[in-house]
Amino acid sequence: MKCTTVNITSQKTKYKIYVGSGFIQNRIEDYANDNAFFIVDEKVASLYKNIIPSNSKRVFLFKANERNKTLLNVEKMLKFLKNNGALRDSTLVAIGGGITGDTAAFTASLYMRGIKLIQIPTTLLSMLDSSVGGKTGVNLQGIKNNIGTFYQPKEVLIDCYFLNSLTNKEYLNGFAEAVKIAAVQDKEFFSYIEENIKHILDRKKSVMEKLILKSCMLKAQVVEQDEKESGIRKLLNFGHTVAHGIESDSKYRVHHGYAVAMGMVYESQYALNNGYLDEETFNKIKNLLMKLKYPITYTPKDKEKMLLAISKDKKAGKDGISMAVAGSNMQGVIINNVKPKEIIDLFY
Repeated sequence: MKCTTVNITSQKTKYKIYVGSGFIQNRIEDYANDNAFFIVDEKVASLYKNIIPSNSKRVFLFKANERNKTLLNVEKMLKFLKNNGALRDSTLVAIGGGITGDTAAFTASLYMRGIKLIQIPTTLLSMLDSSVGGKTGVNLQGIKNNIGTFYQPKEVLIDCYFLNSLTNKEYLNGFAEAVKIAAVQDKEFFSYIEENIKHILDRKKSVMEKLILKSCMLKAQVVEQDEKESGIRKLLNFGHTVAHGIESDSKYRVHHGYAVAMGMVYESQYALNNGYLDEETFNKIKNLLMKLKYPITYTPKDKEKMLLAISKDKKAGKDGISMAVAGSNMQGVIINNVKPKEIIDLFY
């Protein structure tokens, strides 16, 4: 088991991210013995019955989907904690994918103004992205993550054991985030992904452990500099501006990682058209995504709905959207004041 540390000096906060295989059952047992509370994706609970605590007063099963990522379910989680005696020094352990992690983390940030949070991500998407960095949130009236807080966990435990149960679709849904962070931050890491496509698609354990740890290290470096996304952390939104429009237009039938993959291509096309990106880098990004078996085009169903979703995006201001792109030679660039209509025009 290897680890990296996130150190946020402005908040006098630091925590470790552990990456390995086969260690998670013992750690969950330790937390259960310490009377922690658990919010668990009910699908994960059914797949891994042997590692989920059996005490019903300590475990809240959550049906994780975008429709349930709401304030109503946060209230249910808060009542679960209150009714079962959670105190100011209690610990909440989130076990599941990004939806479970985001919703449980938001709950932890609110209960008694904040209790200890442990993240145990079970999907590749949450391992590479949402469990690290302290973003929490739920959806409001169809706008993704429109309500939330920044709340750092006390620990993140990433066990590649969970990758065994993911479908190919779920697996690829997560991997887009590794491509994203490499494209805006580390050209050598991007090359490592290019060189290991077969091992990645085969889920080779040693490659995946290295890849997950490196992705977390790169994200930690950004979060340490900009915890609340006022500057450099916006680079981690590469592909996400278009992705949120695609997700909304498809009524979330297009999963997040697939939407991000298509978003990276469309946003890179915008960057190429406007002189922020060279053609060689554009082709490297597009070709890698194609080799990883991602679709790279999308046909909008409702142009106005997509425009509204992009216009209401958290990165939108009165003068337009802030959009992150890979930039020439994979040095990330943030383009300000992009008009939502310019983004929609990329699809036609």
